[in-house]
This record gives sequence, C-alpha cells and structure tokens, in this order.
Amino acid sequence: MLTLHTFSISHFSEKIRWMLDVSGVAYVEKPWVPFFHIVPALRLGGSRATTVPILVTESGAVQDSTRILLWLEKHRTPFGLMPSEAGLREQVLAIEERFDRIGAHVIRYAYRDALDDSEGIKTVWTLDASPLQKRIVGAAFPLMRAAFRQMLQSSNPKAVASSERKILEAMDWIAARTAGGHRYLVGDSLTAADITAAALLSPLACPPEHAVYSRPDFQKGVAALKARHAGHPAMAWVRQLYRDHRHN
Repeated sequence: MLTLHTFSISHFSEKIRWMLDVSGVAYVEKPWVPFFHIVPALRLGGSRATTVPILVTESGAVQDSTRILLWLEKHRTPFGLMPSEAGLREQVLAIEERFDRIGAHVIRYAYRDALDDSEGIKTVWTLDASPLQKRIVGAAFPLMRAAFRQMLQSSNPKAVASSERKILEAMDWIAARTAGGHRYLVGDSLTAADITAAALLSPLACPPEHAVYSRPDFQKGVAALKARHAGHPAMAWVRQLYRDHRHN
C-alpha cells in the first residue's frame, strides 16, 4: 500500500491525490500540518526540500509531484493518464511542467489576499492538527504569516502582478486550447495534463468537489480573486473537469 503525505490545502497534493483516485491506485493519505511538517519532510524526502506531496513506495520515498507522476507511469503500468504514443506523451509532460510553474504563481497570488483573513487561514492550516498544534499555530500565527509572506513575496506588488499576468496567460491558453468544444488538453481523453492544470488552478475556481476549496472559510479569503475570474472560460473548464472526473 502506498502512503501519500500531503497538506489538505495544497493544490500540488490535490494533483497527485486526484491522479491516484482516478487511476484506481490504492493508497493511504496522511496529511501533515503546515510548519509542523518540516522535520518529517526533510527526513523522509532526503532532498533537503520540505515540499509536499511525498509518496512512500515499496522502493522508497518520492518527493515532488512530477517525480511521483513519472514513478506511477513506470511502476503502475498501464497508467492511463500518460499516453503511450510518444508525441502525445511529450505534450502531456510539457503542459504538466508549464502548469507546475503556474501553480507556484497561484500560491503567491491567492495568499496575497487570503493571509489577510487570519481566522480563515488558521482554520484551513489546522484542519488536520492536534489540539496542541492548533494552540501553537494560534499563538505563533503572526510570525508564521510574516514568514510566509516574505517567502512568497506576496506583499511585493511587482511580484504579485507578474504572477497574475502569468496566470491569466495560462488561463487564456486553456480557453484557446479548449475552444470549439474540446474537453481535454491533449487527445480525446483525460490525461495528467488536464488534472495538473485543473488542480493547480482550483484555488481560484473553488470547485464544490474539493474538500477545502469549497469551504466558506477558504472562499472568504479568496472571494475577490474568485469573483474577478469567475467568468473566464478557463475557470468554467476547471469546474467542469471537476464535475466530470473528481468523484471521491
């Protein structure tokens, strides 16, 4: 049985969680609490990185969502989210790489507003926390928020504007790619490209099928951003993909 270490709020965790679910790969999810995850992530990942998700497999731990995808393709054959035809596979990997970069910009862009809603953020950060961890987060939240803002540059107007521009370019690209009734980004069926793009934009689309992004306390913090992009075809595509393929 595979073990997937995640944050419940992480859209990169959602990307791999969704791929495992739709592929029927058995796993156990063990969500961590942000900041408390640092030591176990460093110990388990072995790469001096604290990122999630981390997939613990029979042959060791795999850290980073792209590496996990490639591991699944190799070790859970046939892995239907990766086309066997070389040209289509290259397209999927290129789109997956592109939207991984967009995912980092979504974090900066969304947290610029969300961190102002201290109660909402404390709630979603501690969804999987013990009572003691909740008390620690509550007491240390001002320092955690300041550190997070500095790490993300979410208080830097130029950095946030650059992230917004890149997100909008990616959304326009999806709109063009799916124009004329095309449901999927590559070929005629769901692939890792679709799941990556939809999962990493989902904090802005807030699909009802997502356990965290559908919560009122999460949506309150991103309400202005959600409203700003609600009418964009890419947001409609994200929500439709969730309706069609995200069944827990």
